[in-house]
Amino acid sequence: MLKILSVPFAENNMNEAVSWTHERMENFLPTFIVTANPEIVMQAKRDAAFHQLISSADMITPDGIGIVYASKILGNPLKERVAGYDFLHSLLQHRESIGAPTKLFLLGSTSDVVEAAGEKLAEQYQQVQVMGTHHGFFEKDSEEERFIVKLISREKPDLLLVGVGSPKQEEFIHRFRHELGATVMIGVGGSLDILSGRINRAPATFRKLGLEWFYRLVCEPRRIKRQLMLPVFAYQVLIERLTRGSAEVEVKSMK
Repeated sequence: MLKILSVPFAENNMNEAVSWTHERMENFLPTFIVTANPEIVMQAKRDAAFHQLISSADMITPDGIGIVYASKILGNPLKERVAGYDFLHSLLQHRESIGAPTKLFLLGSTSDVVEAAGEKLAEQYQQVQVMGTHHGFFEKDSEEERFIVKLISREKPDLLLVGVGSPKQEEFIHRFRHELGATVMIGVGGSLDILSGRINRAPATFRKLGLEWFYRLVCEPRRIKRQLMLPVFAYQVLIERLTRGSAEVEVKSMK
């Protein structure tokens, strides 16, 4: 398992991650998956409690291309990017191909967006049954939050998608993972907006070049504050690489 700024990433490629998750679903093994980009890694570096929280996940996948580049700089290249949006579709496509039904619950965004996302997934995949949806604008420790937990636990979905933004989505799953009655629980960030059709995903050319972040910035200029984290992340990775290199030299000199 590769650690990037102390965050442990699974070294699976997309197919391996899908197969592993499918097996967990088939065996009803409660599973917490984090799809981590540089922003989440930096949040974990700043916040020890959040670092401990995501480190308790059953699998952390490299969501951002920056994570893949960081792994190369650190000398242990990850096989490929396992982005949350692509991972979700690959998982549902796999289950569709073998006729495995998937009970799905979606939590996040506005009511109209999350409902539209559920409808589009149900249209795209015959084996998907949307058990329920709920908007993501609720307060922590509120009556509404307790209602949402009970609603999800009543439906016992095979797959729970929580798109309320990080770190709120990871904290929600972590706090209630044993009460939700869901098998696989994934924080999906803004994927519900793309799934609903409200926001277009970056064209394939941008994705292949690792410039999806730039496309989203052009479409949503308000993201500039978040994107300023990328050079800070890159700097921290370089520092870690230099530190590791110094440590290796010191160990060799002691032999």
